[in-house]
Amino acid sequence: MAIVCEACSGEVQGYFTLAGRHWRPQAFGKGLAIFRGMPYKGLMRGVFDKAEASLREVEVRPARADERRRWDALMAAHHYLGFRQFAGRGLRHVAAWRGHWLALVGWQSGAFKCAPRDRWLGWHRSVQFRRLHLIGNNTRFLILPEAEGMRNLASRTLGLSLRRLSADWRAAHGHPLELAETFVDPSRFRGVCYAASNWTRVGRTKGFARHNGAYTDPHSVPKEMFVRPLRSDAAARLADPADREEWSCRATPVRYAREELRSLRDLFAAMPDSRRGQGRKHGLAAVLSICALARLAGQRGPAATERFARGLEQRELRALGVWRDAGGRWTPPSDSTICRVLADTDPDALADVLRQWAAPRLAESSDLPALAADGKRIRGANRAGDGAHFETATLVTHGGRPLASRCCRDEGGETAALRALLEDVDLRGCAITLDALHACADTERAIVDVHGADHVLGVKANCPDAFAQLQAVDWDAPAARRHADGPAKGHGRIETRRIAARDLLPGALASFAHARQAFRVVRERTVVKTVATSVETAYGITSAAAERAGPDRLLAWNRGHWQVENGNHHRRDATLGEDASRIRARHAPANNATLNNIALAVVFHRGFRCVPEANLHFMMRRGDALDAILKPD
Repeated sequence: MAIVCEACSGEVQGYFTLAGRHWRPQAFGKGLAIFRGMPYKGLMRGVFDKAEASLREVEVRPARADERRRWDALMAAHHYLGFRQFAGRGLRHVAAWRGHWLALVGWQSGAFKCAPRDRWLGWHRSVQFRRLHLIGNNTRFLILPEAEGMRNLASRTLGLSLRRLSADWRAAHGHPLELAETFVDPSRFRGVCYAASNWTRVGRTKGFARHNGAYTDPHSVPKEMFVRPLRSDAAARLADPADREEWSCRATPVRYAREELRSLRDLFAAMPDSRRGQGRKHGLAAVLSICALARLAGQRGPAATERFARGLEQRELRALGVWRDAGGRWTPPSDSTICRVLADTDPDALADVLRQWAAPRLAESSDLPALAADGKRIRGANRAGDGAHFETATLVTHGGRPLASRCCRDEGGETAALRALLEDVDLRGCAITLDALHACADTERAIVDVHGADHVLGVKANCPDAFAQLQAVDWDAPAARRHADGPAKGHGRIETRRIAARDLLPGALASFAHARQAFRVVRERTVVKTVATSVETAYGITSAAAERAGPDRLLAWNRGHWQVENGNHHRRDATLGEDASRIRARHAPANNATLNNIALAVVFHRGFRCVPEANLHFMMRRGDALDAILKPD
């Protein structure tokens, strides 16, 4: 490849130009894949003239939808922390001069807990969880290489970004921001640009990182914390117990352009490879793509995956990107290679692949979407050694389609894993159904205040006060709204479900401040063969008002929640063989569970409702299976 560089008017062999520098394709890594298909003219803008530029002509604006990949690639390539995604909601700002990008600023949701900030605000803990969505965290700030050395650019960019931050956040996420915050590593930076932009230093953190919802991982790098009110009375407003109408989260659907969709193999290629470089013949993307392909064809375990891969044709192996030997033949990975990849790959990175692939493809509905979340113990994790993941929390639609998953290292940490999982997905306008294990005040606040969603919680004796109050309600009163479903026959029994729902006054349940309705579900079952009957009564609460969720919808949500058990956990255990798996090494059990979720997501996306039928289809038509892995749609 020979191109003429507009920056130096010289011919450059095997390179392309970005941000005023020449890059080898192999040096830029995933950035080349991101830019593939773009004209070279868009990449070779020439060397930015720092002497000619004027700070007054620098402007800051949000990155457009078609610029997100370029923003992400530049941040990942040049920032010392790299970049994969925002935690929660995010906003990308671009500082440009006459069309040339000079700096990038990334904002995301505020830190869940931070003692220096909380002391400075002086807010009560009950207020804190309702106001976290009003804080923006400056998680990334990058001066691009071609603009390095330009005086006062950092403070100018930061000031312009702050001026429009609240308005841009409102346009993107439906509510304004009151406070900006950031963390500065004192071993690298002094925070001069923040001080020049009138930020206030509020203290130093203790040096713990958040993992699975708790700040328990010491990293020995305490950070200096700075805050910047976006209005003069921001601190008083945030600490005020009274809520304001403009702070409520309003649902704004996120739409993805076709060019933003990425294939599974591209997402695998963007993952970090934890293996040593010595003897690494097969790329991580090739091995994981073959694992996913084998699961679509109904093959389980590393040995079965190897046998399946050896039956692939040369053109199919070439498309998957496996190793090519000295004789020119494409050679699939062995079962030992597959075992090492499953054992060494970071489970959180693989879980991110599921979320990044499934979220844009989730069909948008005019009806209020409902999602079910629950945890499942990973088979064999207790014998996987140090650092193993014991449980996996999964978020699925009420149709059974996996949307995201998150693994938990702490035994019995399902609740913490679930809260971490909810932070990974845009939940605005959704209804999240949970069982009684997750019925607690912190989870309720996180769903309603932080994520802008509604909850549907089952209430049992683990919440004794609320359970006693619901039992004491007069469900036969005329004020109760009722709905019945059935009788319906299935699984050898006839079942009838009846629901009664009543409004709750604010503060009626001390443990659940956002509960707007309470409901009781009565299930009557008759076994066809024995004619034995049983009656089961369940109680629950929801933050959705009656005009948004009537008794018919509440009954549908209550029943649809079991899709996480029947549609996900049972399919993984019985159909995909997760419960019979003998995989034990390190991260392999957790990664095996995530690959099963990825396979189920692909099956549902391709229109199948029966997994064995999908396995047979993909086994007989490997071209369709390859398209599901290699093509973005």
